[in-house]
Amino acid sequence: MLKKTQMKTPRLSEAVAAFPRGLKVELDNTIMMFISGTASVGPKGESCHLGDFHGQAMHTYKNIQSLLQAQNASFKDIVKFTIYLKDMKDYDNLNKARDLFFQEIGFTRDTIPASTCVQASLCREELLIEIEAIAMIPKTADSV
Repeated sequence: MLKKTQMKTPRLSEAVAAFPRGLKVELDNTIMMFISGTASVGPKGESCHLGDFHGQAMHTYKNIQSLLQAQNASFKDIVKFTIYLKDMKDYDNLNKARDLFFQEIGFTRDTIPASTCVQASLCREELLIEIEAIAMIPKTADSV
């Protein structure tokens, strides 16, 4: 039986989500983290940076970063992103925000995770971007 633990962070409210923010699954030598669709949402469940794609994208990345940090992981442990855009016209804006955030955390071309981007209806009308992620870390005494 796999050990599964819900991922939480004070940065995101649990009360407004009908799903876990993420799920940590322990395998023999590896821990996988499946981060649910995450958006520009504040600690009280409020949508943030209305009408500002760059602000929403950066806030979303910081929410994901907070979930990872609460599990002793980091962005460098992410192996796959799935990015949902309300409108593909924002694809260039996504690339600019992603490049800036990745530069801030020290990603290089060799460390950028795999990624898929699609246009989709998002859970709230005012949201412009939502991101899912999969992270993997070696299982150690600190990571359990």
